[in-house]
Amino acid sequence: MSKSKMCLILAMLTITLMGCSQEGTFIQGDITEIDEESGDMEIDIVAWTTVSDTDSSERSHPFKEKSNAQTIRVSNPGKYEVGQKIQVEVIKDYEEDVWDKDRLKFDVKEVD
Repeated sequence: MSKSKMCLILAMLTITLMGCSQEGTFIQGDITEIDEESGDMEIDIVAWTTVSDTDSSERSHPFKEKSNAQTIRVSNPGKYEVGQKIQVEVIKDYEEDVWDKDRLKFDVKEVD
């Protein structure tokens, strides 16, 4: 099975387990680096997905052209460890279509 098919299956399973009413952009992956001072955390990404109520809250939309790693900023970096599997909900409360880790908020949850 190809890597993209496995990522799609994993992403759809994740969205299904999260519940049908949740919408937003989600990242799933492994922590590769943590900067305790700045709160920056680099994630090796397994899957990017977005769920939108405008189409159907049960359909996930995997991103086709996103990087394999992303740096996010968290307020409590000491809570996490390198190698930990996580799921991140990206919370954007501004209109511009840009990735600005200083303005985005990230809800990070540990994945088993």
